[in-house]
Amino acid sequence: MDHKTRQTRIEPTEVVCVGEALWDLHAPEGIPLERAKLLRRVPGGGAVNTATALARLGVPSGLCAALGDDALGRGLKDEVAAAGVDVGRLALGAARTGLMFVAIARGEARFVGYRQGELEARALAAALPARWQTRVVHFTGIAPVRGAIGALARAAAGARREGCAVSVDVNARPRMWPRAGRVAPHAGADVGVRGCFRLFAQADLVKCSTGDLDVLGMTARALRERLRPEATLVVTDGARATLVLGPEGERAVAPRPVRPLDPTGAGDAFCAGMLASLVWEEQPRWADPALLLRAVARGHDVARAWVRRKRG
Repeated sequence: MDHKTRQTRIEPTEVVCVGEALWDLHAPEGIPLERAKLLRRVPGGGAVNTATALARLGVPSGLCAALGDDALGRGLKDEVAAAGVDVGRLALGAARTGLMFVAIARGEARFVGYRQGELEARALAAALPARWQTRVVHFTGIAPVRGAIGALARAAAGARREGCAVSVDVNARPRMWPRAGRVAPHAGADVGVRGCFRLFAQADLVKCSTGDLDVLGMTARALRERLRPEATLVVTDGARATLVLGPEGERAVAPRPVRPLDPTGAGDAFCAGMLASLVWEEQPRWADPALLLRAVARGHDVARAWVRRKRG
């Protein structure tokens, strides 16, 4: 054990998910947060959701994240480990464990977060390992904090040198990411947002939603032009068709209709389905159009199953 970060032994994994880990506190279905008397806590955050979904699909997964060295952090670490996710790269430190309050009504989710965005981002940067020892490194739920985002970009570059495939889920949080055009060009947060493109530029696969594009202030084609020539951009749009932009052109993949019970983490489950498909196929190049279309279809199936079950 590393006594500075409180990390434990690393187990073999196929995919390591890097990013946010927190507790989702769910109100009973149909009860607004203002009136909720009881809350049920569920492990949450982009990295946790993706790693957990991968483990359920039978893909050995790990979590690289930073939690508070407190009862909530230790409890979350234990519960994620019990779900079959390797927590050897999870660090317990000074930043408090994040909380997200969730209310579900008619398949729509309302969120209220209690987060320490800058402290969480810097704690994650400090927890990044020197070597990844995996096949795929997936970044999700990151915060565009100046300095911390640079560490993530360097970690992604290191993963590529190690022979890992790199994927990124933009997963922009509106309260933690300043929208393009609302922040002065000289502001530090805006520098952090622009710095995210250093991370995107290391990726073989970038997934974002139309909402993420709005936060970034750009179109799908403009974002694709900022990526490596052989990279693929996958853009989801809720129940509408998913756009796949790769080196050989653009394709659209329509999901099957679904009536969600709980949409929390649907995008994370979609990423897990894509990554599971790519890991199972064991092809050296992710840029193959047929391979990516199959992965997107698998992502839709996993997300569809995810939103049809209640988490809270």
